[in-house]
Amino acid sequence: MINLKDRLSQLTYRQACKLLGPEGEKLIRMGGKHDIEIESQVMWEDGLLKINFGEATVTFLLAPDMPRSLRFKCSECTTTCEHVGAAFSLILEEKLSLGLSAPPP
Repeated sequence: MINLKDRLSQLTYRQACKLLGPEGEKLIRMGGKHDIEIESQVMWEDGLLKINFGEATVTFLLAPDMPRSLRFKCSECTTTCEHVGAAFSLILEEKLSLGLSAPPP
């Protein structure tokens, strides 16, 4: 059975854009402007990834009914937002720092 870290480690830019919808590319680009300190703003908890932006927290988890399906939510916004775009940008750019990939040999 796949876990959240496995699912995120396999996430591609194209998949992230598709998950975010028609504005996916724009949200990831806008989100890439956020400076996120992994040590203080990123928390792994029992099957959850939380990224704290101060004004909002984005949470990722696997859908229990569909184990390969990724769910995400912003604590402050009701639609897909720049916070979520920033979280996806971080995951795509910092897989090594987040423990989602092994260092190159």
